[in-house]
Amino acid sequence: MNRNFLFLLLSLSPLLPGWSQTTVQQSVRAFALHDQLAGAAISIDVIDVATGQRVAYHQPELACIPASTLKLITTAAALEILGEGHRFKTELVARGTISGGVLRGDLHLVGGGDPTLGSPYLDGVPGLEAMLDRWVAAVKKAGITKIEGRVVGDGSYYGTGAAAAGWPWSDLGNYYGAGVYGLNLHENFYFLDLLQRSQEGSTPLVNAIRPPVPGLRITNELRSGPRGSGDQAYLFGAPFGYDNYVRGTIPAGTGRFTIKGALPDPPLFAAQTFCQKLLAAGITVALPAESDRSLGSARFQGGKVLDVYTSPSLLSIIDRTNLRSLNLYAETLLREINKSRGGELHELASTEVIMDWLEARGVPTTAVNIEDGSGLGTRNFFPAAFMTAFLRGEAGNRRWRESIPLAGRTGSMQRYLKGTPAEGKLYAKSGSVAAARCYAGYALRPDGRELAFAIMVNNYTQEGDQLRKNMLALMQDFCARPL
Repeated sequence: MNRNFLFLLLSLSPLLPGWSQTTVQQSVRAFALHDQLAGAAISIDVIDVATGQRVAYHQPELACIPASTLKLITTAAALEILGEGHRFKTELVARGTISGGVLRGDLHLVGGGDPTLGSPYLDGVPGLEAMLDRWVAAVKKAGITKIEGRVVGDGSYYGTGAAAAGWPWSDLGNYYGAGVYGLNLHENFYFLDLLQRSQEGSTPLVNAIRPPVPGLRITNELRSGPRGSGDQAYLFGAPFGYDNYVRGTIPAGTGRFTIKGALPDPPLFAAQTFCQKLLAAGITVALPAESDRSLGSARFQGGKVLDVYTSPSLLSIIDRTNLRSLNLYAETLLREINKSRGGELHELASTEVIMDWLEARGVPTTAVNIEDGSGLGTRNFFPAAFMTAFLRGEAGNRRWRESIPLAGRTGSMQRYLKGTPAEGKLYAKSGSVAAARCYAGYALRPDGRELAFAIMVNNYTQEGDQLRKNMLALMQDFCARPL
């Protein structure tokens, strides 16, 4: 039978007599053998959580790039190792003497790794302006009207290893490739507003950078693509680099089009932005803002603490990590795990702690390579059977499971599978990087049985939107078709 016809038959089978006789294994086979996936590397595993029995599969031992499904492992490890109540702290410290309203010394923002600091999206967290206002109020409360030194952003808590070694150059300048620093702010990204042009092939204009990033220089090499072609623009830059390029296309049109870039140096940005806020409030600062790195100093000690800001709980951070697939949050968790285990600065991006944690839980790590905490790297790989073994072991971790997007209800699955048997029954973390698209999670069936599954497709040439639709249809079958 033609493989395309077989897949079409299965996708339409809910409308046909005898649909209930089509099994999950047949659905998996039809998906994997689709002509448009010819040549792709595909690994699929579906197991019964209660028994561990494999109920459907296709090359379950084939190692593939997992993309952001890797976040499931990082967040589960963080929850156990750090504890659900773990929080990050950021301190505002005056170092020097305060007399007659004058600080004879420097004002330091001392980061403790908080990835949520000044987030524009996380509920209950003060945004950038509110956070700056809080610090200004603390300075005023201390009676300081003049700073004879400077404002310093201290990001030394995690050192300078902001990005994972294997991250692609094409990702580093974009918001999802923002590195992790000891002092993070505004989720380490800025908005780049562009003015569309009506003629295809013309050059859109750079309109604004929000919030302003002192010293950032952007060379505009964009072009206008066809109307409706979406965001195909990429920012090229690197940690601590202020000469960036924007390339690719945005759709032709007549409005404003916004993309997001990675802040080159968040600790320095925090100091500069806070310094500007102090000056606007009438508090004079004698010297330009600096960071611990630009000053060439080790982590500073002592001083008078003017303010301590505490992050939301680890549970809130894990929810946002998985529901919105934030690389910054996942990479922070990896570094904080290593920090809690006494890791040196040069070891904080190491994934050995994750591998040790998996092995201690009895999850086999044969054919497994993990190089970061988020899945952005292209040298992460493992088979679907590894993921299902991990998921089976975490099936009883109810609070962690709530962080996984739920079909038709939450996170990245909120818009999908509404009105189907999978709505409210399928927990699925997605992952997409280069030519890798994956899903992993749990499927609840009408008979009360629960399945753990992983679908991994690498090196595909099929159109991405269609592949996603086919994967969603397959996951729906996990909830409804007979085993």
